[in-house]
Amino acid sequence: MLEKSLSPQLIMDQMSTLGEIHRENYKEIEYSIHTAFNALEIESIHRVYTIGDGDSYHACVSAEMSFNQFAKIRNSPMSAMHFLEYGADYIQANFPNDTLIVGVSASGGSSRVVQALERARTVSDKLQITSLVGKVESLVAASADKVISVQLPELGRSPGIRTYTASLMGLISLAIRIGEIKGNYHMNEANAMRKEIIDMGDMVDDTVKASIEVSKKAAEVCKNAPFISYTGSGPSLGSAMFCSAKVIEACGIFSAAQDLEEWAHVERFAYPLDFPVFIVAPPGKSYWRALELAKGVKILGHPLMIVVEEGDKEIAEYADFVFPVKGKIREAFSSLLYYQAGTVFSYYLAEKLGRNMFMTDNVEVMKVREELQKQIRG
Repeated sequence: MLEKSLSPQLIMDQMSTLGEIHRENYKEIEYSIHTAFNALEIESIHRVYTIGDGDSYHACVSAEMSFNQFAKIRNSPMSAMHFLEYGADYIQANFPNDTLIVGVSASGGSSRVVQALERARTVSDKLQITSLVGKVESLVAASADKVISVQLPELGRSPGIRTYTASLMGLISLAIRIGEIKGNYHMNEANAMRKEIIDMGDMVDDTVKASIEVSKKAAEVCKNAPFISYTGSGPSLGSAMFCSAKVIEACGIFSAAQDLEEWAHVERFAYPLDFPVFIVAPPGKSYWRALELAKGVKILGHPLMIVVEEGDKEIAEYADFVFPVKGKIREAFSSLLYYQAGTVFSYYLAEKLGRNMFMTDNVEVMKVREELQKQIRG
């Protein structure tokens, strides 16, 4: 049975609810983290592996800085396949509970995440195996010893925007909780950080609105692009990966995300010289490199789109289109706010091209996909 065609309007329907997730649902996510672990279990943690596929993997990349900065422990974000075959067998497990494995899945049904958690269980009985899921009654949840729920009220079939936000909130909040229990800061500071996340709700709403008009104009320039390049570093690499994925899912245009420095080593040598480039550049550790890269991108002749804090003067000087982010936040939280612009853009580009999501308006492609799915299912 062919999949029903999915309108890109689903993107904007999701975007309009993001602020409410901060204001109304975050506390439930935080509560789930508090009840999943006791203090002794958290104190024992010395390293964390976060594992996911697709958007869930992007969330893992985006949250890496939070574990490093707040928990002050080593965090290794990995795609589920990489962990399954190239990570699990080399896990260090010197003491009980010193290594935390977190399988992230919005649907709770990712086969490779299930397999990754099962593989981890065969390596050592000293590991803490946890799932962070959007559905608590799911295969991924059942494969773990502990479950962190980031479940949200369902709004029907979706492109995974709300669930990405919830997964990212869960990972960042887990990092805050670990740091709090380990005594890296006082409980009051931990609670202040949690309030920052809640208070971002209005910033999210305002950033979505501010992205609409510039997205319409940028979509007109990008509608004939052979591909679109996204770049960022640290948490912004995860944001770039997520936005790149939404362009592919919404428009069927090839897009890829790359680290700022790696883009300078590789993608700058690619033709044509007029493919669009997005740079995600919040204030923070890699802003200086984003500025240098912006100068180079313009010298090469690429249309340059930048996602920056509202009022930015330095990188904005080189941009063709500026997507202003409405609010000042710490870099470790920036991934909760800096993906809105690129996601809104994906909607307007799909609208400009007259395409539906996941190629669901292409009957022949859907038939081939259905046959392919039968072969690779599992």
